[in-house]
Amino acid sequence: MKTVAVVGAASYNDLVGDVNFIGSLAERPELGQMLQGTIALFTQGRGLEGVDQSKPWGVILQTNGQQFMPVACLAVTDLDKVLTIVKGFGAQVQDGADGAKQISLPNGQTIHVKHENGWAYIAQSESALASLPANPLAELNQITSEYDLGARVAAQNVPEQYRQMAVQAMKAGMEDGLKKKDDESDEQYESRRKMAEAQIKQLEQMVNEIDVVTVGWAIDTAQQKTYIDATYQFLPDSKLAKQIAGYGQPKTDFAGFYQTDAAATLSFASQADPAMIKENIEQMQATMDTMRKQAEKAIDEEDDIPDDETRAAIKSAMNDFLDAFQATIESGKMDGGASLQLGTDKLTLVAAAQIKDPGKFESGLKKLAELAAKEPDFKGVQWNAANHEGVNFHTMAIPVPAEEAEARKMFGEQVDVAIGIGSEAVYVALGNDNLAAVNKAIDDSKANPGKAVPPFEFSMALGQVMEFAAANAKDAQRPMLQSIADMLKENAQGRDHVRASGVLIENGLKYHFEAEEGVLRAIGKAAMMAQQQAQQQAMQGPQ
Repeated sequence: MKTVAVVGAASYNDLVGDVNFIGSLAERPELGQMLQGTIALFTQGRGLEGVDQSKPWGVILQTNGQQFMPVACLAVTDLDKVLTIVKGFGAQVQDGADGAKQISLPNGQTIHVKHENGWAYIAQSESALASLPANPLAELNQITSEYDLGARVAAQNVPEQYRQMAVQAMKAGMEDGLKKKDDESDEQYESRRKMAEAQIKQLEQMVNEIDVVTVGWAIDTAQQKTYIDATYQFLPDSKLAKQIAGYGQPKTDFAGFYQTDAAATLSFASQADPAMIKENIEQMQATMDTMRKQAEKAIDEEDDIPDDETRAAIKSAMNDFLDAFQATIESGKMDGGASLQLGTDKLTLVAAAQIKDPGKFESGLKKLAELAAKEPDFKGVQWNAANHEGVNFHTMAIPVPAEEAEARKMFGEQVDVAIGIGSEAVYVALGNDNLAAVNKAIDDSKANPGKAVPPFEFSMALGQVMEFAAANAKDAQRPMLQSIADMLKENAQGRDHVRASGVLIENGLKYHFEAEEGVLRAIGKAAMMAQQQAQQQAMQGPQ
């Protein structure tokens, strides 16, 4: 018997503690008592008698190589008391084989329960109780020691025949979706077919090489936040494990663009193993070729483009951008960052990325500028308007249409934009004081070159976003947004971030998503205000 998957939840005591924490943030401190009262109501006042409320519970899925046998595991102090609660719902309990109990539910279904060493094992068949997990607490603790709720799948314990069935099902699905479309040229179809085959090949590799997948959610009352993790581990010495190891410690030359005081900020960095790039180059090229074909098809079908000459110019510019992007992908190095600063009457965005062929990017920009010059409101591009640390900036003012009232409220009659071309990088800045902001980010980056960073990192400060949203919202929406913004400013004290990151681990990688207490407070306040508004409308009746 091998364990294929475990779904586990923290103990009842821990879950009640989490509910009390959420209640305190949502100005509903009675939530924990409400949960206990609800359980008492449904169990005719018995509560969870007989259940060990200090231990986790869950479902363990095992296999003997031929069949899958799920068993629910519940720690108990007195099984008879638990069965008394079950009888209160109209279930019939009878003695079964080998000391087990057979429970006939009111809906006609039958389940089987066996009690061993302080655990009640629950299954849909008696045969599933023949080979029980040796140590359910150890299995469940692999999840609940870190998460309130989670699942862990040992992919290599899935019998080979089922894994191959999954691969064959994916291939069959690909073949069904690869039928040539009526409006598709031979070239477009061939490009799409190559990309689909490359994707199936990659999925088949994942099925064969992935070892363990773990997904978990937790509320951390000590750090006052909630988070979700998704972890992927590959077989040691597998191709994917070697690929992960080949990345090494990511480093960035754009550290100044990740600004912790910003409303939103982003950083990404990776350096692939050259040998791995060679192996995957065909798939990369197939993907890029399909992207080009799809983009060209979309341009051809766009009704707002006035003539074929304009379509050709747009396609040419697009291909220049894609050439620069493809060269960067094939180099194996990805590096960049961005930050958005917000105020009640201010918006400034700065971004930068390593580009292998920035000349191609600049070529595409000039082609688009030639098209934009035909527009009567466009004042043109100021080429070579500024230079900083070897970065040549081109500036422009993009008009905001008069009918776009909300956009004009945020940006004014025009949006100032600066695009910088460096030796192997492209920079973009827009909004208030954009040149000064991007120059500072460049200087800060040069002061800290090759900084070790996670492969991916994102952060958003909800308080700043809500302040900006309230200042620019319609009159009907402003009170709620401003109320949430004020609450975050007074109570969250800067702990109002949503964060996401990706980190490399041994033979795998982990994605982490978290929300701090201010975000949870905001969700609770928004829900409460929406409920109050609905109640007021109900009392007023139809208008």
